[in-house]
Amino acid sequence: MNPPLSSSLGLATLRQEFMKLTPRTTSIISAVFGLVYVNYLYQSYIIGEFAAYPEAVARKLRRALFYSNYDIQPENALKYYKQALVAAEEVGMDPFSDEIFGVKFQMASFFEKQMHQPRMAIEVLERVRQSCLDWEKEKGGQEENRGQRTKVLGQCVRMSVKLGELYAGPEIMESEHAEESLVWAVTTLLKEQARREREGVQEGEGEWMTVEEIGGALE
Repeated sequence: MNPPLSSSLGLATLRQEFMKLTPRTTSIISAVFGLVYVNYLYQSYIIGEFAAYPEAVARKLRRALFYSNYDIQPENALKYYKQALVAAEEVGMDPFSDEIFGVKFQMASFFEKQMHQPRMAIEVLERVRQSCLDWEKEKGGQEENRGQRTKVLGQCVRMSVKLGELYAGPEIMESEHAEESLVWAVTTLLKEQARREREGVQEGEGEWMTVEEIGGALE
């Protein structure tokens, strides 16, 4: 990763330098996700190497992240996040890939952390979670989708834990929704774990959540 840009640069120069960064030289945040510390949902699993994105998508993301973290302009940030998702769809990126999950989680993070609008963060995560559940119901049972189902279902559990945290927060204080989200997460997690122990891991399913993640969800 390149060293930080000098603080002596003016804002206009900083903007120019940031926009010139390429996928090869720019890294944002590792795509590592953990439930042990659910507060790290965003920080640990936001956007990985720009090289993982087609240039048409990466270009929009660089602008979105610039307006999120450097020259903070909420309207421009959200505009470019949305344009990045449109570009991703146009080039045929998998909507359930780690990279696309990362963009959507970053949008939710922006609402919660930067704009202090947890309600908007909830709306983003609820939409993503519902699209995952719809896919799982429609296609998750197909043999060729076993691995994808594992990933999607795991993301639903993680998002539900985060949603429980947001609903329970002082800005929202909706205990029923918080409980509903957390109960769903724990029930789904244990149900899938029990199925695998009972039936064995089917070919192509891949690993389920780690012991540490399961323990974190049950705390």
